[in-house]
Amino acid sequence: MMPLQYCEKYGFDSDKIEARLRWLQLSDADIAVSGQLQHAIIQPRATEIIDKFYEWLMALPEARNFLGDEEHVAHLKNTQLHYLLTLGVDFSLPEYFEARLRVGQAHVWVGLSLDLYQSAYRYMSQLIVDGIDLQNSNARAMLEFVHKIMALDMSLAIETYHLAQVRSLEECLDRSQRQQHSLRVAAQTDLLTGVANHEAIIGQLQEILRQPEPVAVVAVMADIDFFKKVNDTYGHVVGDKVLVEVVRRMQAALRSVDSIGRYGGEEFLLLLSGSSLEIAKQVAERIRERVSDQPIHLVDQAVAVTVSLGVSAARPGDTDEVLIARADRALYVAKSAGRNRVEIAEP
Repeated sequence: MMPLQYCEKYGFDSDKIEARLRWLQLSDADIAVSGQLQHAIIQPRATEIIDKFYEWLMALPEARNFLGDEEHVAHLKNTQLHYLLTLGVDFSLPEYFEARLRVGQAHVWVGLSLDLYQSAYRYMSQLIVDGIDLQNSNARAMLEFVHKIMALDMSLAIETYHLAQVRSLEECLDRSQRQQHSLRVAAQTDLLTGVANHEAIIGQLQEILRQPEPVAVVAVMADIDFFKKVNDTYGHVVGDKVLVEVVRRMQAALRSVDSIGRYGGEEFLLLLSGSSLEIAKQVAERIRERVSDQPIHLVDQAVAVTVSLGVSAARPGDTDEVLIARADRALYVAKSAGRNRVEIAEP
């Protein structure tokens, strides 16, 4: 028994199968008609029908794109022959629905357009109908069955085309969203250190200060001491590596709710959310210790680095410029007092 992979994918349980058959007026009486159609019309003429069908198909310029060489056409003919010899056989069973859904999916994969697919169904129907002797007492029943069973097969094919199109659109949308996200992240990220760039960290601070309810936030300006000397002594390549490592150490000392951004050069702005001045001072001291405790070991040298920090809590009515300026003044005090220290802004 074949696994009902596509029936499950498209939701063709017993209720949906029954509904589809009811809509097309396919009933138990059609089971006998299906056998008559196969025995009297399709099986004796199957090869002839397939040959005529492919003569028509190969005359269409649009079809040549997927038909390929003679070997591929021969393979397609065999597949189409199997389809024809199973047309309407056990049409009420889930296995029939599964097989027809697979046929539709196969045509999606080879790139057959839905409009050409529908035209092909119409032509195949006509080739079958042409073989029915209208003088036969069962002719009317067989004609009606051909129209109903081909409508069923076409509706199942359309199910696969629809899902393929929806999935393609979803994938395009997902790719577009990922690209937009990547662009946003790139536009907001300092390329060297990987933290927020100047505009992004300032934007975060502005957003915090715009909150309708007062939000406890402390701004910390951190500056690497004597960084110019590092560049002059070891070169800018080493200087860049030192910057990256200092940022890594500062991030390790921050809490999960805190943010860091490169304000410019070797100067960084840290935003400590929901923090009192006392807690902010503890965090700043932890940062200072993490940065200065161990030299930064590179390939052939160990570079000792320290950092000075100025801390200022936001006050009612502060703008980002006012708050940063106050933290910057505290940083200046730390620098003037000997560096490698934390200073709190004056009230």
